[in-house]
Amino acid sequence: MNTLLEINPSILPGTDLHAAPSRPTFLNTVFEENSVLEQKELTPQLATDSALLNEVYRLRLDVWEHSGNTAFVNRNLYPDGWYDELDATAFHWIVANDENKIIASARLNLFYSFADFPYYSSVQKFLLPQKWPFGFYSRLVVHPDYRKNGLSRKLFHSRDVFCQQMGVQWSQAFINNPFIMCQYEKSGFLNIGKAEVAYHPSEHPHVVNVFIKMNENF
Repeated sequence: MNTLLEINPSILPGTDLHAAPSRPTFLNTVFEENSVLEQKELTPQLATDSALLNEVYRLRLDVWEHSGNTAFVNRNLYPDGWYDELDATAFHWIVANDENKIIASARLNLFYSFADFPYYSSVQKFLLPQKWPFGFYSRLVVHPDYRKNGLSRKLFHSRDVFCQQMGVQWSQAFINNPFIMCQYEKSGFLNIGKAEVAYHPSEHPHVVNVFIKMNENF
């Protein structure tokens, strides 16, 4: 998989990754149930080829559909994998195994006004910082066979370092998983309350915990 780069703040919108994605044709994401995980160190890298996102979309669907979130992430709503409008402009970190299969990913979007943030109507009741840009952490996913390898922590750290490099003033995330909530709280995020968001226009909103973090360097 030679279309990846280590975290590099020079990868900005306008690269191949930030072009409008074509209709996905997915790569193989089938895993052996008892796969051997003794391999090279699993390290997040910043994707620079939009073709890699096809596999990410499929991985998201495979994991979320079987993790108690079927009501709002399923194959009826997302027959071609779970993706949305933010994917085209997001920075995506991915982790690949020795077979070059993507086994974890996470994304980060940067916003320079609330007008461009699609979930603003859900969070405008909060007293949010009026500073730009702000980062939005989302779509963290780890294949079940590769959990307990610290990948959630690594993907968080990669995005956190990138935000520091890019001068991000503050960050926001929607989280419900207790383990991830604890991880973010330890990293300086504050739970400011609950909001209702809908990931698909045909579905009813569901409740999420809204977390924010100020960048202490700004």
